[in-house]
Amino acid sequence: MKIISLAVSNIMKITAAFIKPTDDVVLIQGDNGAGKSSILDAIVFAFKGDRELPAEPVRKGAKKGNIKIHMDGDPKLSIPPFVITRTITDKRATLKIEPEEILHGETPRSFMDKIIGSISFDPLAFINNDSKKQRKILLELIGVDVDELDRSEKEVFDERTVKGRELKAAEIKVKGLNRWPEIKEKEEIKMGELSAKLSQAYDWNQDIKNRESKNQRLKDKTIINKSMIEGIKGQIKDLQTELEHLESLLTDQRKEYQAEKEAISKLEPIEMTLINQEMTEIEIKNSKIRDNSTHHSENANLKAIQAQYDTIDTSLESIRASKLKLITDAPIPVEGLTFDEDGLLYNDIPLAQCSDGEKLMVSMGISMALNPTMRVLRIKDGSLLGPRNMKILAQMVKNKGYQVWIEKVSSKDQYEATGKVGLLIEEGEITQIEGVVVEKEPEPVVVESVAKPGKKTKVEGKIETQTEQPLPDDEW
Repeated sequence: MKIISLAVSNIMKITAAFIKPTDDVVLIQGDNGAGKSSILDAIVFAFKGDRELPAEPVRKGAKKGNIKIHMDGDPKLSIPPFVITRTITDKRATLKIEPEEILHGETPRSFMDKIIGSISFDPLAFINNDSKKQRKILLELIGVDVDELDRSEKEVFDERTVKGRELKAAEIKVKGLNRWPEIKEKEEIKMGELSAKLSQAYDWNQDIKNRESKNQRLKDKTIINKSMIEGIKGQIKDLQTELEHLESLLTDQRKEYQAEKEAISKLEPIEMTLINQEMTEIEIKNSKIRDNSTHHSENANLKAIQAQYDTIDTSLESIRASKLKLITDAPIPVEGLTFDEDGLLYNDIPLAQCSDGEKLMVSMGISMALNPTMRVLRIKDGSLLGPRNMKILAQMVKNKGYQVWIEKVSSKDQYEATGKVGLLIEEGEITQIEGVVVEKEPEPVVVESVAKPGKKTKVEGKIETQTEQPLPDDEW
């Protein structure tokens, strides 16, 4: 559905203008403040009413402003050509749709809400949005809500990150542990029996030493006694009895000494060096067994963490696959356009890194998808479009059956020097024209409609007037 003609009077900076496009691209040129934006805004005011009206929509000095748009209708939706008339005063704004029969009992406002998309959507404004906003617009357009999947993905990603750090720490720990493949024992060797054996050997050997020392002392006493005997022999006779006693004692001691000496000579000391060596070797082996046990335990822990990490990773991939399927199944309006958590991608390249032509093509595709019925778009800063991009834009609107209204800052000299493309507006009025039909003072005509008996609509000048007052639900 496109605009056949647009009549505007006393809106913003527009005094009077009547435009009848003859091309899919309507280019409006003029200096800053000449009224270019007022033409584009008037289209939006007509379509969307007070939701888009500024604080003072009526031109200063005028009592009311009027906007009238002839639309070509849409046979596919069984909507015949119709006329939108918006009248704006300081106190209220009214909307009229003719012929009334196309409303089928709806109010003019609800009818317009049904057929318009985001008519105020500007393709260049979309490009100038940040990547997050662009992504949000696309998701709303295709009806895909990935916020919950994004939250789940972030939670699982964070969990995997924590588990990955734990996994890395476990790997480092296992890598730093000793391992002895040649040690087959799983349990440490008990050293209690060897310790007892060593203790017994020590006691045995000590006992031998004690007996040797004792026997040596016995020998020393024998020598002393012998000396005493030699001294006593020279004493008086009454010591003879004692001497005999001592000799007898000496004889007994000699026998005892010899007997003990012979017994000791038959004893062999236990060699403790071998026991100590065996205990040392066992302790070394036990140390390796402990190392192997620790390595086995930490390796098992490593495998458990790895399994947990793999489970989390699988969950993350599942979420990403679900999101990818959601995206793949979604009716994205531009071929090659996808998105990730950061923004839009075109042919797998971030949109911000694409060429201006690619950005424009993507933005136009989304703009068209946002306006499937009312196929009217506007670009409020056409000065940013070079010849190449203007050519791309013109081809797209032609191929897709859309109409785009573009404003571009241009002086009269620049307008004439560049071939008078489009129309030139100066001080609220169109002064020069190329490619559109302009009538400053259109002749009054009777709009053909199937209005109810007793109602007739006339065009006086550029604004249609209605003989009946608008219904309350027509007021915006």
